[in-house]
Amino acid sequence: MKISLIRIFLWLCVAVQAAFFVFAWTRFAPTIGSMTIEITAEGVGTAAKLALSPSQRWLGAALAAVPLLVMGYGLWRLDRLLLNFRRQDLFTAKSVGHLRAFAGATLASTLLTIAEPPVRTLAFWLMGGGDRHVSVGVRSEQIILLLVCALFYLVTRLMQEGSRLAAENEAFI
Repeated sequence: MKISLIRIFLWLCVAVQAAFFVFAWTRFAPTIGSMTIEITAEGVGTAAKLALSPSQRWLGAALAAVPLLVMGYGLWRLDRLLLNFRRQDLFTAKSVGHLRAFAGATLASTLLTIAEPPVRTLAFWLMGGGDRHVSVGVRSEQIILLLVCALFYLVTRLMQEGSRLAAENEAFI
């Protein structure tokens, strides 16, 4: 697959994530013909979303924006890595750094995504209008994503070793 096509999919993913974020925290619901699409945040049903006060909506959006921004940073570093690959900078320190930053941001974003709904519930409760029931959920996709992040850290270590061997090999010639 061409790197430019992967980069297009990457930025399309960023755009879709941003659109879902906006729809989840506003009252606007997209429509297609006579069909309305309801998009809500994790743990917030449509009725609860409509019942949120403006201050709760802003607080919820601010809390949900943190993992989204961390993931956005990681995807930006992935884009930088793909540009390095296009220039054939495969085992350079910059490429290793970009991959490590992507893996770290993905890991952090996943952990923040797990923590955000209970933190939001507690924040709403402290504001005086929220539910007193706090639940924490971890989906299997999140566990697999954590495993993939660990694998990427291993790959960065292998890339560093490959870079070291290439430099050592170059010194002998």
